Amino acid sequence: MAKYLINEEYEVKDGGAVKAYGRGERREDYADTWKDTGNVVLLGLPGSGRRELARLLAERTGKPAIVPEDAQGAAEALRGSGAIIVLEDRLVDAPEVGSLIHSAGKVFYLMADTRLLSNRVAERDGVADADDLWRTLSARLAEVEPVFYSVLHFILQASERPQDLLDDAMEKIGY
Repeated sequence: MAKYLINEEYEVKDGGAVKAYGRGERREDYADTWKDTGNVVLLGLPGSGRRELARLLAERTGKPAIVPEDAQGAAEALRGSGAIIVLEDRLVDAPEVGSLIHSAGKVFYLMADTRLLSNRVAERDGVADADDLWRTLSARLAEVEPVFYSVLHFILQASERPQDLLDDAMEKIGY
């Protein structure tokens, strides 16, 4: 027995009409306020490589890399222009910050599995209990990932090294 997704019939004026869908327009064809700021905003959980990618992008583009310490500094950076902005996950869901992110620049979410991230952070910071860190990062991801998805323009696979993401990021920001 076959099941169908659409079980409704519609009356159509022109039964021979055809609608064709292409592969999509070019990225340049979409108007978005990020084109005017010159900012690049990097989001992700600890261990995703945001700071290292920001450093590499700053070297390549000549733009300063900014890592705001608090919500006020993040809001100020997002209102500015011409910078690589690294947002800690704790700042992304701050009310005064979250509403600014999407239009502040080209927003990249560095996405990776929380097991990989917890192992990276444990090794980097000398954390003995990587499993506890994994549980903590997984819980945080459940809270903040909807925010990441609501503001992003691009996703980069943070399972790769920042050096390997650089050319892809440069292409997306138009260099």
